[in-house]
Amino acid sequence: MMTLKVNGHDHQIDADPDTPLLYVLRDELKLNAAKFGCGLGQCGSCTVIVDGKAVLSCVTPLLLLKDKEVTTLEGLGTVEKPAPIQRAFM
Repeated sequence: MMTLKVNGHDHQIDADPDTPLLYVLRDELKLNAAKFGCGLGQCGSCTVIVDGKAVLSCVTPLLLLKDKEVTTLEGLGTVEKPAPIQRAFM
């Protein structure tokens, strides 16, 4: 069991430490902005922000995220006040 901080909230995750972050985000936390694309860390469709840096979540195991802050597209803004990148897609 580990604590994973995503979009400002702590989540208790019971998964193998080698599990890619993408699977935890989509399957356990039901955050679907990060997409499965190539699964090899080449296409970028699974990109999230970890401690202010872009990270490919399909190739980032949970064990590397201890004491780090993960931000997904869902955590950047709200419907009422979207972040600039969200506005670009609207």
